[in-house]
Amino acid sequence: MPILRWLSRRRAYNQLVEQEAQALVARNGGDGYYTARQIAQLAKGQADLQSAKLWWRVSRRVAAMTGIEPGKAKVGLPESEW
Repeated sequence: MPILRWLSRRRAYNQLVEQEAQALVARNGGDGYYTARQIAQLAKGQADLQSAKLWWRVSRRVAAMTGIEPGKAKVGLPESEW
């Protein structure tokens, strides 16, 4: 059944995103967001759109896990202003 194969692939893809996000957060904390964004940009620059999409999703998941709001940089701001 095609729908079951699609659901299986989607579940596996989401698990991969979750695993990569957890690994980045464990290693880098909130900086994992920026790491994932850099990887996505490199992949996009090499015209590897599937990898770019994966790492974009990983970056969004890292942001959700760490409380980072994409588009609102905290770099250089005192913690009281976060």
